[in-house]
Amino acid sequence: MNELWNKYEEYMFKISAYGLVLGTTSFDAHTVAPKGGSAYRNERMAFIEGELYSLITSDELYELLKALNADESLDEVHKKIVHWHLKDMERTRYLPKEFFVEYSKAVMDANVAWEDAKHRDDYQIFKPHLLKVIELTKKKLSYLPDGDKGYDALLDEYEPGMTMARYDEFFELIKEKLVPVIKAIKEKPQIDDSFNYLHYPAEQQAKLARVIMDYIGFDFNTGMISTTEHPFTHSLHKNDGRITTHYYENSLISSIFSVIHECGHANYNHSVRDDLAETYVFDNMSSGMHESQSRLFENYLGRSYHFWDNLFEPMKQIFPEQLKDVTQQQFVNAVNKVECSLVRTEADELTYPLHILVRYEMEKGIFDGSLDLERLDEIWDEKYQQYLGIKAEKASQGILQDVHWSDGSFGYFPTYALGSGYAAQFIKAMKKDLDIDECLANNQFSKIKDWLREHIHQYGGLYLPSEQIVIATGREFDPHEYTDYLIEKYSKLYNL
Repeated sequence: MNELWNKYEEYMFKISAYGLVLGTTSFDAHTVAPKGGSAYRNERMAFIEGELYSLITSDELYELLKALNADESLDEVHKKIVHWHLKDMERTRYLPKEFFVEYSKAVMDANVAWEDAKHRDDYQIFKPHLLKVIELTKKKLSYLPDGDKGYDALLDEYEPGMTMARYDEFFELIKEKLVPVIKAIKEKPQIDDSFNYLHYPAEQQAKLARVIMDYIGFDFNTGMISTTEHPFTHSLHKNDGRITTHYYENSLISSIFSVIHECGHANYNHSVRDDLAETYVFDNMSSGMHESQSRLFENYLGRSYHFWDNLFEPMKQIFPEQLKDVTQQQFVNAVNKVECSLVRTEADELTYPLHILVRYEMEKGIFDGSLDLERLDEIWDEKYQQYLGIKAEKASQGILQDVHWSDGSFGYFPTYALGSGYAAQFIKAMKKDLDIDECLANNQFSKIKDWLREHIHQYGGLYLPSEQIVIATGREFDPHEYTDYLIEKYSKLYNL
């Protein structure tokens, strides 16, 4: 077993070396690399993706994994590592190398086109690239053994075990429970958040981001922050976690909560225990699990009153004129304001799942053939009118607002809402062990991180989401805890 495992670790080292090159280049491409070099970079990155494909699907590695999988002397942890690697490898091996390289280059080109289209507010720049990515994703399904399941197969890639039937039930609960609350709030006097739209220079927002990250305990020796068009987190290793944000000088709140959100992602990877840090399960958590941690940081903690006990005054010192007449309570009320808006990443907690519902229904229609692909931008606007009662005046606030379709992440969007639901259950379990408000007020954020590490983060992707939820909370996932939390919170805020 030791000899086999040593050979396996040699393979993992080679795979991680390719991953480091591709990951670093990709991060640079999204942040600091000159746009003019994108064609050159994308061709060569696609070539390296092909070389990596040959390595991760090689017969030698496949036989090695099968031998390890059959070895009864392996302990439980090593068995799970091999199980997940073998499962994913067997799926990837169905894809021809030529297709893998073609797909890799198509999504890289699509990302460049998306960013250009968003800046110019011109969907037509992105449209042919999006249609090509959709076409190639459907072609990908034709290669896979479960490809006949269509969109269900894609959903399972991001959240094992999830299907359209299960998501339909989840979103029906959302509509049943939350839409009446949203309608009731529309009839109430609105919260004043006008201070948010004053001028906030980007360099000062960057200073505030650093203050918030210090409070959260972000380790700048093992992580960094940069800027990009669409915020994301990239973890090359548990000790190399990179987050990004976007500073809008006419909005203070936007970058604040993107930073808190991405810190949640980075903290998850950074807290995986050391013996798993260079294994296959370091970063193979489900998207729902990962989003549960970012949404937990962003909403359940970041939008709470006591999160700002140690941050509000430093923030006022950075923006003394803009915030001179704003109290901490007014600020917290404003960041929890409910308003049907156009942009998902700027949405409040209560209406947020409706933004996800729009994308989920569109993805279902894309892959069952019921949507006219020539009208995706128009259908987007129609669904926003249906669910949120508003329509985008420009494409950058409509179909161009998200980066995810440019990289072929069909099936990912629903996990944002699902992850928010998971987070409600995690917070409820945490409250049995910790006084969260006291931890926040007393600048003891580390206690919250310790609880998350002990109950969730340390395991990486060893367990299925359904198993991890039981480990952390002692119960299976109950989406009613999510809707109950939102109803209670916003009924109190708006005196319903």
